[in-house]
Formats: sequence, C-alpha cells, structure tokens
Amino acid sequence: MNNILPIGAILRDRYQIIDILSTKTGFGITYKVKDRNHPNQRILVIKQLKKPTPVSLKIEHLPLAEQQEKINQVWSNYLRLFRKETQALANLGETYNQIPAIHERFTELGEEFYVQEYIEGHSLSAEIQQGKKLSEDKVKSLLTEILEIVEYIQDIKNNKDYAVIHRDIKPENIIRRREDHKLVIIDFGLVKEITFVGIKLASILGGTPGYIAPEMLLGFVSFASDIYSIGMIGVFAITGEDPSFTPNLAKNWQTTVNVSAEFADFLNKMICEDYKNRFQNATEALTALTVNKTLPKPPTPPKPPIPWQLIISGISGIIVIIGVVIAITTIFTKSDEQLIADGREKLGQLTSSDQKELVSGKPFDVYNFKSDKRQYLTVEVVSKDFRPIFTIRKLKDESFMKVEDVAIQDDNFTASIMVEKGEYELKIKPENEGLGDYVIKAWVTDIASDR
Repeated sequence: MNNILPIGAILRDRYQIIDILSTKTGFGITYKVKDRNHPNQRILVIKQLKKPTPVSLKIEHLPLAEQQEKINQVWSNYLRLFRKETQALANLGETYNQIPAIHERFTELGEEFYVQEYIEGHSLSAEIQQGKKLSEDKVKSLLTEILEIVEYIQDIKNNKDYAVIHRDIKPENIIRRREDHKLVIIDFGLVKEITFVGIKLASILGGTPGYIAPEMLLGFVSFASDIYSIGMIGVFAITGEDPSFTPNLAKNWQTTVNVSAEFADFLNKMICEDYKNRFQNATEALTALTVNKTLPKPPTPPKPPIPWQLIISGISGIIVIIGVVIAITTIFTKSDEQLIADGREKLGQLTSSDQKELVSGKPFDVYNFKSDKRQYLTVEVVSKDFRPIFTIRKLKDESFMKVEDVAIQDDNFTASIMVEKGEYELKIKPENEGLGDYVIKAWVTDIASDR
C-alpha cells in the first residue's frame, strides 16, 4: 500500500513536511519540506517512490501469492529506475541551473526518497490558460525557451555520457522561476535514462493525456516523444484549447486559429503522429524555428509617384490641420519619452491632461523602448498617488497586452516583460482614478540560457 506521510512528519531528523504537492503522479508522491538543520531553514522538495498495488498493476484477479510475486518484480524494477533517475538528475543539476538540483537520496520507514531543490515561481499554467490565445510571436518565444532547455537535457556531452527523456512535459511541469524569470523543467518522475540516441522500449509508461506522444502508448519512447509534448504546449498556447480536455486537438487545431503557413507547418511537424516524421530532437526543432523566425519578407511593392502638384495646392490646408493637431496634443497628450533601460530614475506625472483611453477614459503615459535582442525588460514605478497598470505592445501590433508579472511592495510596482528585438510602447495607467507624481526606472536582463 502507498504510505502518504502526514504534514508535520519529520524525515532523517531534519526534513519537516509542510505541504503535500502531489499524490497523483504515476511514479511518486511529492512533498514540500523545511530543512530544520539549515541555518535559514530553506524550503526543499522531497519525492517518495510510490509503491505498486494489485489495482495499479491490474492483477487483483490473481491469487495472493502470485500478486505479491508480481509486485516484488515491479518494485525491484521501480527501484532500479528510481536510483538511475536520481543519478541522472544529479548530473543535470550540477551542470545546468534550469534543472532542479538533487541534494541526497535515502531510505527510511521502508520507503525510498530523494531531496530536491524547490523552485520558487509560477508554472506555465499561469501563462497558458483555457480560452486565452497567445500571439504567434509570443508562442514562438515560449517554445524557444522550452526547446533550449530540452536541447541541453538531450545532449549526451553535457550529461557525462547520459541522455535523458523526460516523458511528461506539460505546462504544470515547467516553472517560471521568480528570481530571474527563466523557465525550469521539473518533475522528472517518469524520466527514462538512455545511453544512446534512438528508440528504446519503455519499461514503465507514463505521461499526461493530450501531451503524451502516440508511440508511448505502444511502449516506445525517443527524444521525439518530448518534442510532441512541447508541440502540444504550443498548440494549447496558440488556440487557447487545453489538449487534456479537447479530443483530436492535434489533428484539428488549425480550424480554431489563424497562423502563418510556416508556423503551422512547424507545429504540425512537432506533433506528427508518426514519430519518424517529427523533429527527432530539440536541436532540429530549434533550428527550424530559428529559420522560420528569420525568413526573408516579400519585397515591398514600389510606392506610386508622389502627386507634387496636389500637395503644393493643399499646403494652406495642411498648415491649418497641423495647427489644430498641435493645439489638441498640447491639451490632451504628453510627449512620448524614450525609456532608457539604464537603471536611472526619471520623474513623471500622470495628470488628467495626458492621453486617455477611448473605452475607459483613463489617462496614461506612454514610453518608447527599443530592444536590440531577446531579453527581459524590468520597469519599476514608485508612486504614492496611484497604483499603475502596465501594458505593452510592439509597434507593429494593434493592441496592448497587460503585463501580469508585477511585483508589489508598498508603493513600489515592478513589472517584468520578455521582449524580442524591435520597438515597443509601454503604457502606464492608474488602476482606479488616481493621478499624480511617480518615479520610473528600467533595466534589462539577458534571457540567454547559462551554458
């Protein structure tokens, strides 16, 4: 039987259970614990190997002696994979900080455990939600982040001659780390360590409906199996439809969304039913995505000749219009400012004469920002007069998107935004009706993986 430990229980006279994170995974039970021996009583994760039962193995119809024999065989295999798993994760965690580090493995109360780094942050489930469609550019950026991690995991050279297949990649198993906003892949409870690049029979099946690759249901697993799961995350993000609850989404996803032909082909190759026709690893997928993002644009058609005579004859009318525009902007708008991401403070004032939204009537200030590469833009606003809402758009986009990742402490509001290369407009408006003074500063952080 499965012995789920209660909150408050202490393991190895040091790890006190403060929460039960998961009991429904196929491979183990996960606890959030406090390390009482650490000076700062750090928070960690402990994973307990779940023991098989006659029901889970579907052998309850067999005689009891035969049931026990089968359970012992499976348990022996579980232990072997469990110990290999912790070794593989320890190798990864030592060399790569987007994989949780392993601290130790131990046996207690007849159970197997390992202690793992706890990742503070939010899962991708907070960024990818049912009914919420993300833009094509945002989905590409998200897939790039995930594939860069998986590329490292799949590279034998990085892992002391090991290669690893996760087998349960889904939004819940990817955490956006709070301290640096990088993605971290967790829950390798279904990992299959292999010593060659290719296909191998999976001894213990796992995965999540909607994300599990079709060949895994037949007992086969390869690097391409994780590519399928990542592709379904992309499908979820672009369609707003959760694969776990949407039958045949892999086949019908294009009927619910409009994307470029190149990106549609890319996603369809990631989630191809036949694994042999998919990208075979993350490197292949990343290369294709990079090419997809940098395809040359069709040449711009030549502009028609400028009707100089008509322009000259209308100069007086234009002068009048310019005068009106200047008068209006003087009353209702505030000049755009360039947002220099150098960490220096700027003074600002949000007043009733700033620009106003047509829908809500709220005033706002807009700052221009130019990014020369893919990176994180962090904007800090300090105001005692109002609580700001941050929205941002790329100049070529029609609408602003609200920035959800905002840290609030007293009168300090800090927004973190992932930007691509290009020009942006950042809008600051009050949450309620407040107006007044504020201080704004910004800085950038590289998003590149630590290699």
